[in-house]
This record gives sequence, structure tokens and C-alpha cells, in this order.
Amino acid sequence: MTDTKYFRATFYDAACTESNIVIEFKAPFPVDKETDYKSMAIKEFIQLIGLGQIKVRDIEPVEV
Repeated sequence: MTDTKYFRATFYDAACTESNIVIEFKAPFPVDKETDYKSMAIKEFIQLIGLGQIKVRDIEPVEV
């Protein structure tokens, strides 16, 4: 029988690894090799943005 557990996913900007966003999401446990946990984390991240729980703080031009 598969249960669920909270997992933590860290998202980062590939160009600047100092910038991180960490989310938690529920997924099947124990870990199943057939389950795409990365896709589940991405879907949860997008959902949190849609719900307004993750927001844009600042928008500014980049000096080039």
C-alpha cells in the first residue's frame, strides 16, 4: 500500500545558484522509481504561483 508524505523541493536559477525557492508538496511514499517527483514539484510550484502564495517581490532592469 502506498502512503503519502511531504517532500521538499528546491528550485534555483541555473544562472545564479545563490537564488533559491523551497516548496513542500505531498507525494507517494515510500519513494517509487516510477513516480516523477520532479514533475510533481513543478506542478505544485505553478499551482502555488496561481494561488498567489508565491509572488513577485521586485521587478527591475538589469544593467548590461
